[in-house]
Amino acid sequence: MGVGKFDPKIPLPDHGDVEIKGPFDPQDHRVNTATVVFLIVQGKERKDAEATAEAEDAEDANPVIIEGVGTWERGRDDDLWTGTVSRYGRRAKGGEGELHIGLARGIAHSVVSKPSDDPTGGGKKFDPPSIESLTWCADFHFV
Repeated sequence: MGVGKFDPKIPLPDHGDVEIKGPFDPQDHRVNTATVVFLIVQGKERKDAEATAEAEDAEDANPVIIEGVGTWERGRDDDLWTGTVSRYGRRAKGGEGELHIGLARGIAHSVVSKPSDDPTGGGKKFDPPSIESLTWCADFHFV
């Protein structure tokens, strides 16, 4: 089973798309690539009007959710997975929002193709390649 993470501090440029990244290790030397599907969620759902009034920003009560797809290749970019997303996304309660400096939550799912233990089929029965997936989530900060 592999290990994936989000970098704890991710630069948020003043404009344009945002690069999301983090370390990834499939823990199998035969695996050389992975696809990473991820979500960025910024803001928290508030359960009552009083909590919403106390929020640092009223928009914090209506989180921004942005979908992205990234890749990982062994030996590239210091073995970090990387993906680029728009800084704009849909809000949980409707409308559109923008990422901002501060806390966010990343949720990711990677998929790798693991080679067969016996790729030649020399054994009694052919052992096909397999697919392995890993899901992780973590808080990080846009800086």
